[in-house]
Amino acid sequence: MERLLRLDRKALHPSELETIRRIFDLVTGQPWFDGREYCLDGFAVRVTHLFQSGITNPGQLETVAVLWAMTDFSREMTNSQRRRLMAAYEAKRYCHPTR
Repeated sequence: MERLLRLDRKALHPSELETIRRIFDLVTGQPWFDGREYCLDGFAVRVTHLFQSGITNPGQLETVAVLWAMTDFSREMTNSQRRRLMAAYEAKRYCHPTR
């Protein structure tokens, strides 16, 4: 939950944050999801962005989030995907050290 709160760029209502958190927990709890820190952060950014971009229907958000996660955050991702995620995570960490 803290990860989602930290990544929130716009104010979200508690019910909206709960919807995002439920989907985040559902997807990241799957056995195929790569639970490394950079994957968790990357997925949190994306699912929050999806919601803020207008995909607010919980069923639709879940469907898009699951498909996106299966493609980009699977334990079976390619080495090049993993390097890009790690680089984005490290760049964000050094640009915003207090977040």
